[in-house]
Amino acid sequence: MQARITRIGTSLGVIIPRHITREGGFQKGVPVDISLDNDKITISKLPEVRKGWAEAFAAYAREGEDEVALPDFLDTEALDLI
Repeated sequence: MQARITRIGTSLGVIIPRHITREGGFQKGVPVDISLDNDKITISKLPEVRKGWAEAFAAYAREGEDEVALPDFLDTEALDLI
């Protein structure tokens, strides 16, 4: 597919057709990674690093698995080792 480069403020841009944004799952305002390799520009979605964490932690809390792993205090023997 061919497209034209257009001026956007002091930068240049390319209009991405709707069917490509839908197929790729791109949405307005979502950060992307742009890289240049010789004469090719690649636009990629950034990995969703913490996707699903909120649901996972909520499930742990419901199951009672969110107990503190370490006590709030250290015994005197442990303090001597520090």
